[in-house]
Amino acid sequence: MPLKLTSPIEKDFVLEKSDAEFCEKGDPSTTVTIRQATQGQHERRNAVINTFNREYDGLNITVSQNFSPEDLYRLEVELTLTSCNISDVDEKPLFTFRNGAVEPASFRKGWAKLPPLIASEIHEKVLEVNPLWAGPPE
Repeated sequence: MPLKLTSPIEKDFVLEKSDAEFCEKGDPSTTVTIRQATQGQHERRNAVINTFNREYDGLNITVSQNFSPEDLYRLEVELTLTSCNISDVDEKPLFTFRNGAVEPASFRKGWAKLPPLIASEIHEKVLEVNPLWAGPPE
């Protein structure tokens, strides 16, 4: 029988390090849900880090993009985050979701507000579900 595609794997996580640092004992756990990336998302991620090499009349000319690792981490989270219960200071959800994906505008705004420890822990969970992204970019 030929291969039949199924929905990407999704996994729920508790942000234990973040809770230990920022929450009161007994508070509900902070959670995120991360989805396994599709090929299209993998290609979008890799487009951020492409380097192009061109040779003209024996001259090597390299055209490259500048990016920071933080840009890549942010994109990886944006592509795979499907749920999060972190609230903003006004107690509204930090991120909004539609059709199982984070809304890009709410993501950029919310991500910029996160303490680096929380952003880093969310990214760790992304790499757990998407181990291809844990090594050197392909």
